[in-house]
Amino acid sequence: MNEENSKYHAKIKTKSTESFATFWQEIQRSEMLISYLEVGNKLISKNNGEAKEYFTSIYDHVANPEMVKKSLNSNLDSFLDVNFYEIHLSSMIYVNTIDNFNTYFKDILSEVVLKKPQILKSQESEKLDFILEHESLDDLISSIASKKIEELFYKGIKDIEKFFKSRLNIDIFKTDEHRKNINFYIQLRNLTVHNRRKISKEFAKQFPEYVNQIGQHLNFEFSYVSKMNLCLFNFVATIDEEISKKFKLKIITGLRTR
Repeated sequence: MNEENSKYHAKIKTKSTESFATFWQEIQRSEMLISYLEVGNKLISKNNGEAKEYFTSIYDHVANPEMVKKSLNSNLDSFLDVNFYEIHLSSMIYVNTIDNFNTYFKDILSEVVLKKPQILKSQESEKLDFILEHESLDDLISSIASKKIEELFYKGIKDIEKFFKSRLNIDIFKTDEHRKNINFYIQLRNLTVHNRRKISKEFAKQFPEYVNQIGQHLNFEFSYVSKMNLCLFNFVATIDEEISKKFKLKIITGLRTR
């Protein structure tokens, strides 16, 4: 697949499935957003007076603008520093990245199923109204694939691994470390969405190293999100190559990364 390692230890790919190309575009947007925020922060610090003036002018048309501006002015330096928003923004980007990761598996499974529909064969049945919602067999197969992956990711990483092994004969985790890392990323995403990053007993039960931090909040930094992006990129790149070769999926060219 014409790939090698760059100095950043990221795979360089010139060919991939459509599912991977879409996944990679989303990763790029996340990384560019982080860069955009860092560039913006530097320019704001270099043009601090102009930035303060513009920031406060946004509130010219609110009720009691002078009172609002007086309140803003006491913390204006903090409000114009990206560090003030880093945890919040990093959390948003983090959740989007994990959702993008999940969606890759929905997409790639849809590609595989269109090639080999019998993969989804089971004793389960679908309601007629659900079937009639779709305009074509391809749409129906894609929806069933997405539904199956959503169920799998809701259950946990073990079920995903078991499904890909039993139905596709693909080992998505090559090492225990890969399995543990991906499971941690997914559970951390769930903790962020459902518990505002606050460490729960259930989370600590899965990851005992956090047992003494129950009740505390896990905070994100841009650098952590970037490292995770790199980890997921390399992980998905390897899986994508294996799946595309095994099922002879459509390959697109011209993809160039890092």
